[in-house]
Amino acid sequence: MVYTLPVLANRLLRKRQLKYILLTLLNIGVVILPAETTGQPYLLKANAPVPLTPIHGTQFEELPTSVTMTASTARGTYVTATFNYRFEVYDATNGLDLLASSLVSSGNATTAFSYSGPFDFSRIYQWRVQAELDGANGPWTDLSTFETPAKPTPPTANPLSFTDISVAAGLSGPPSIPLGGHGAAFADATDDGRPDLYITNHFNDPVADLFFVNQGSSSFLESGISRGIADFDAGSHGAAFGDLDNDGDFDLVNGTTGTGSNGVANNIYRNDSGIFTDVTPAVMRDRDGSTRGIVTFDMDRDGDLDIFAVNGWLGSGDPASERNELFRNDGNFQFTEITSGAAHTAPAGQGVTDTDYDGDGDIDLIAGNRDGDMVILRNDGTGNFSLVDPDTIGIIHRAYSGITTGDIDNDGDLDMVVVGLDAAGDTIGHLYRNIGAGTFSFLRSFNGIDGYMGGFADLDHDGDLDLAFAGDDRVYINEGAGSFESGPSVPVNGINDPRAIAFADIDNDGDMDFAVGVKRSRNWLVQNNVNGGSWLKIKLLSPQGQIGAFGARVTISDASNATGQTIASRESRSNNGYLGQDDPVIHVGLGNVTTVNVSVTFSDGTTRIVTNVSSNQTVTVDGSTGGNAVVYVTQHDSE
Repeated sequence: MVYTLPVLANRLLRKRQLKYILLTLLNIGVVILPAETTGQPYLLKANAPVPLTPIHGTQFEELPTSVTMTASTARGTYVTATFNYRFEVYDATNGLDLLASSLVSSGNATTAFSYSGPFDFSRIYQWRVQAELDGANGPWTDLSTFETPAKPTPPTANPLSFTDISVAAGLSGPPSIPLGGHGAAFADATDDGRPDLYITNHFNDPVADLFFVNQGSSSFLESGISRGIADFDAGSHGAAFGDLDNDGDFDLVNGTTGTGSNGVANNIYRNDSGIFTDVTPAVMRDRDGSTRGIVTFDMDRDGDLDIFAVNGWLGSGDPASERNELFRNDGNFQFTEITSGAAHTAPAGQGVTDTDYDGDGDIDLIAGNRDGDMVILRNDGTGNFSLVDPDTIGIIHRAYSGITTGDIDNDGDLDMVVVGLDAAGDTIGHLYRNIGAGTFSFLRSFNGIDGYMGGFADLDHDGDLDLAFAGDDRVYINEGAGSFESGPSVPVNGINDPRAIAFADIDNDGDMDFAVGVKRSRNWLVQNNVNGGSWLKIKLLSPQGQIGAFGARVTISDASNATGQTIASRESRSNNGYLGQDDPVIHVGLGNVTTVNVSVTFSDGTTRIVTNVSSNQTVTVDGSTGGNAVVYVTQHDSE
């Protein structure tokens, strides 16, 4: 949308909801009209009056994406002109400190300059622009001022601590016992209000995968054989729960590593009241692949979940014959394999996540690659994918094992953590901020971490996403606007070769606990002991009846605030990057807020809004209701 300056100024002055991170993006279109006839075109000189008038004294969420202006002189207006613009951005809190300067060649009299900060709380920033034409510079515009908000008053202190409850919960034995864990997937597969845990194993084959049924009171019972999903097929890496038949319960897709030239089938298990039946279609049994990561996602926005399997090990170094597998859901557990296109031919060797990284409303795929650039597959909305060069969107680091996304600054777009290797071969995490339309700016690295993957969760109940890495001895706390500080320690003494990490509220006390799949020692279960802060959990049911509603976007705002200040922004999805699946229940810490509004946009575009929801409970937002009706069922959590 294009605004004239008066309209835009009024619009911005009305916007009082302030975001912590400002995306500064200015497009200036100069309208050139016909010149007075003289036999040759006139060029507009840079010293001619050019009304580039910035907006002063405004506090706002973001600079405008487009401002239209006209250029003219006393003699009239002119036929052609090629403009350059010079932009400057200052920190004006104490004097003028130049932060960024850029000369942009417009070519066609349209130009853009982007500056994404980082911006600090309670500081004043200014910018100005200068036109350049025909080798000369015109005058600078006046400095335009914008202010960042004061840092909000923090909620009641929420001290964090963590306890290793693996053995006490019945998850496994002493650390010295190698079980070969890789993937960790949470979901309430038994439909009793408690998240269960599926652990894949690939070490000292054959080792059965493990299904831990949540018994309440932080206790689990291994029930893989009795429940029908103790998969023994040559070992497993990734697995994902997903409601493949839209009947309101979580089915399971198990990715089999396989060995030899014939491969081994990946498996689909249908869930019927917590008992699973192998319903793998023939198209998935005749295969030559070795699956690492796997996701269930709606690639074509038709309301059912399709399947993508990342096959191989090295990525770019794998043989060309070993292709990824993409299956379209045809209903009734029948699938059609898509054997053409970028998703099929792209190299990928490690974990994969399903996420709308570019914010266009459809689900893209991003996978790790051991010996090359991460694999970014952009969806056009119909299930057709194109391979994106990471450099073109600002990603400069390789993802050895995988990536994960989350909105660290609650501005409505998804930021990213990339897990790779440093020069010494040690694991390192790289944090990127999304600066709009799926382009990214590097923020910082996390050195000396452990494990193959990191994950986002609001661990301290203040509304923003914190960060933990699988097997690391501490978590990283989001201090606001995506600034992370080293947080409390995690009891992982004795952990050996951690792989996946997955989050869930295992004891229904409102905070996020987590599990770690570990290859060369027992698997790990860590209990969160946060003290303080309100919270809300949101179960989703899609318009088609799919539990979890993968691909949905959820926004939580303060119902007591007249401006409806956004507290949190979340995405529901299948996999968090490397073989981990968080419980498909949206969890949000609310700080001191006690009443919120919840807005859900499902993958097919359907929107449901629930107002005045009280904190410290679980609500279900049901997208299957007709019209604009909203139905939510309140479940007060207790053990």
